[in-house]
Amino acid sequence: MKVINKDIKNQVQIIWDKYVQSQQKVLNTKGEEIVDINDSRLAAIEKLKIIVTEFFSGRTNIFEFKTTIDSFNKRNNFWGFTATKGQMFFNQLVNNSDGKIEQLTELLKGAIVKPTNIIDAKKQIQELEEYAGNIFIKAKDKRKAPNPGSVSYFLSYFWQIQDWQSWPILYTSLVTSFSELSIWEHREKQQDLYEDFFKLNEEIKKILSEYSGQAVSNWDAEHAFWNYNGNPNKPALKKNDLPIQVYIEEESTASINASFKLSDYVIPKVSKLVELGSQTELSTSSKGAEFEKLVSEIFKHLDFDVEALGQGKGRNPDAIIKLREENTAFIVDAKAYSSGYSLGLDDRAIREYINFHCGKLQKEGYKKIGFIIVSNSFKSDLYSFTNEITWNTDIKRFMLLTSEALLYLLAYKTKDRLSLSTIIEAIIGMGNPITSKDIIEKFDDI
Repeated sequence: MKVINKDIKNQVQIIWDKYVQSQQKVLNTKGEEIVDINDSRLAAIEKLKIIVTEFFSGRTNIFEFKTTIDSFNKRNNFWGFTATKGQMFFNQLVNNSDGKIEQLTELLKGAIVKPTNIIDAKKQIQELEEYAGNIFIKAKDKRKAPNPGSVSYFLSYFWQIQDWQSWPILYTSLVTSFSELSIWEHREKQQDLYEDFFKLNEEIKKILSEYSGQAVSNWDAEHAFWNYNGNPNKPALKKNDLPIQVYIEEESTASINASFKLSDYVIPKVSKLVELGSQTELSTSSKGAEFEKLVSEIFKHLDFDVEALGQGKGRNPDAIIKLREENTAFIVDAKAYSSGYSLGLDDRAIREYINFHCGKLQKEGYKKIGFIIVSNSFKSDLYSFTNEITWNTDIKRFMLLTSEALLYLLAYKTKDRLSLSTIIEAIIGMGNPITSKDIIEKFDDI
């Protein structure tokens, strides 16, 4: 852990001032204010403690515990546990422990119980990290294996549920903030990473308590840095720079709420998808053809088996994308409309695509067939039309997916090694239209 010198101390104090000036608002990943988050957390903790105690006592098994935690956090998502380092990590631990459920159950009971001190915390992290690491190393498809890099967040969440005043949660966004302040060094082992984070958090709380003249809690410090680092795409902080105001409520720039830069995980070739969709200078045909190619390529990078159709191949959708191992397929139509997509005359064409390709896909053994329209934006959610299609055809799910949302799916897939099954499961449960903010809220660990 690096020493906090006078310059950094001043920057930490400025971050606190900015938070106070914001009237101590806390925003969720959609940029919406969470009113009275501390009171909401305290109320949720009382119920979560019961769920955890039921597991400790053996009154619920690990499967019931996992399901109950998932259900509760989906309704009360005050800690970001529904994302990849929380619930998905939990799911993958259980899914990869066939024949070892009793061992995993005992391991988890010992790991998630609140530690008595940082030494015990490191031991608990080490045990779960080694268990997950052994699975991860041997896994043929590492996207479906529990990533040991999630252990610190996962365990610190449960520790905070039991004692929120003693145990801070290791959020990616907090590490990002500490890195920008030049007070963070990467550590390979999760136990060392959390120890550094814990000590640094304690030092920051001490600085802010002395500066503000009041006791600063884990949540106070956490919220101050969330307020500071709401926009990860801002320029890196320099020593004498003042932190800028970061929460910008602009629908067109959803990336302000992600914990990373989109360009870090999406190759330049496909990253221009949104820009291309907004282009007004190109001819409709050339723009449409290029847009379709990029959409198909992104689906290939998501690990779909892609059959590109589109322009020049008769009255066809732009692509058919498949996941054979789950007998799942989607008919895809890409719409490069700069002013937003509306149904218009496409009603008849879409029905023709469905009538022709559903039967063909069913003969090939695909039992779950969906339809995806990709466009920069949509003028409506096409609620009546999509409902009528799913009721009267063999289409199971009709989705409107924004171009930016598609790029974020690819970014999270690359960043967190998401399996295609996980991606499909996530998007089929979302309402229309599916935007980048929906994707960020689902997969980001704050």
